[in-house]
Amino acid sequence: MFVKSERIYCENGLKSGYLAIENGRFTGVLAHPDSAEYVDYGTDRIIPGIVDTHNHGTCGYSLMGPGNEEEQTAQIRGYLKGCASQAVTGVFPTVVGPERIRAVAKVAETGADGAEILGIHSEGPWLNRTGEHGIRTPWPEVSLKTAEAMVADGRGRLRLVALAAEIPGIDPVIEYFLSKGITVALAHSDCNYEQATAAYAKGLSVATHTGNVMTDMHHRDVGGLGAALLNDNVMCEVICDGMHINLNMLKIYFRVKDPSRFMMISDCTPFSGARPGSYKGWDPSMTLSVTPEGFVLSDTGRLCGSSQPVLYGVKNLVENLHMPMETVLRMSSLNTCRKYGFDRTKGSIRAGKDADFAVISDDYRTVATYVKGRRVYDRKEEGAIFNPDFYKQMQK
Repeated sequence: MFVKSERIYCENGLKSGYLAIENGRFTGVLAHPDSAEYVDYGTDRIIPGIVDTHNHGTCGYSLMGPGNEEEQTAQIRGYLKGCASQAVTGVFPTVVGPERIRAVAKVAETGADGAEILGIHSEGPWLNRTGEHGIRTPWPEVSLKTAEAMVADGRGRLRLVALAAEIPGIDPVIEYFLSKGITVALAHSDCNYEQATAAYAKGLSVATHTGNVMTDMHHRDVGGLGAALLNDNVMCEVICDGMHINLNMLKIYFRVKDPSRFMMISDCTPFSGARPGSYKGWDPSMTLSVTPEGFVLSDTGRLCGSSQPVLYGVKNLVENLHMPMETVLRMSSLNTCRKYGFDRTKGSIRAGKDADFAVISDDYRTVATYVKGRRVYDRKEEGAIFNPDFYKQMQK
C-alpha cells in the first residue's frame, strides 16, 4: 500500500513522496512507488496519529453516566469512531468506576472501528479541589478493595490512575497501583509546592491537565503548578485549546520546561462537536452550557472539560504560538508513547512502526485516519461524526 503526499512528517524530518505500508507497518518513504496504485493526498499533511490519554467522550458519545452493558458498548464504539474523526489513532478512554472500566476493557478485547484503545485512564474516584468559584466536591471512602476491583475489571488495561495525594489514607492505594505497574498522576489537588513535591517523590509521575484544578503559582509558594513545571521527572498533561490555559501561560510553560516533558490531551467530553446551547449535566440537577467560544461550563461557571480535540490544540500552538510543527507533533504523539512504553511501535512515522497516521488539511481538519494501515475514517465518505441521539437525550 502507498500513500502519497508532498508533506509527510516523519520522525527524522519532513519528506515528500510515497509512504509505503506493509502488513500494517511503515516501511519507508519512496521517491517512486513499486505499484501503479496509491492513494494521493496531494498537499494535505500526513502526521503521526494523535495519542490522547485524557478523553471522557467526544462527538456526542459519552463514557460517563448511566446505561446498561449494551448501551455502554454502543457509546464506547461511537466514541472511538469520533476520536478517529479528530485524527486520534490511540486513546486512553477516561472513566471513573469499575463498571465503566469493565465496559471499556471488553470493547478493547473485541476491537472497534476507530481509534485503538491503548489503555484505560481512571480520573478518580479520589479527587479533592475547591477549584473555580469555590465549589468543593467530596470524595468517596478510600478503599484498597475499590482499587483492587479497578485493576481486576481493567483486565490488564488500566494504565493510568489520577488522584489527589493529600487525601487522608491514600498512600496504600498509591503504593498498590504502583506495584501493579500503573502510572499514578496528581490530579484535582489542593497540594502546595512542598506537598506536591512530596507526592512526586512517592512515585507519582504525571501532572493531570497541568494548571487546571491545582493550586496556582504565587510568589511565596509556587503551588502545585510550580511543582509540576520545575520537576524534570514529571510528565505534564497539557490542554492547548486556549480556554483551559491562556496562550501566554502556555508560552511560559514551554520556556520553563522542555516541550519533551509535555503530553497534549483534549480532556474532551461528549460536548465536543455539539452546537452552542444548554444541556443536561452529569446529574438531573445540573445544567451545562456550551458557549459560542467553545467553553463547557456548569451552572456555577466552572469549566467542565473541553469541547475541542487535540488537533485544535495543534493548530493553536503552530498558528498562534508559532511553534514548529515537528515539536508540536512530538507533544501530541511521541512524548506520550514514550511515557507509556509504546514508542517502539507507535508515536511517529518511522519504518517498522505501526502505520498509525492522520491526513489533515491546511485548516486542521481531518481528511482521513489510519490505524495499522487500515483506514478507519474518511471525511469524503463519512462526513462529520456525531451521535444522532445526543440532542434528543441531552438538550434542555
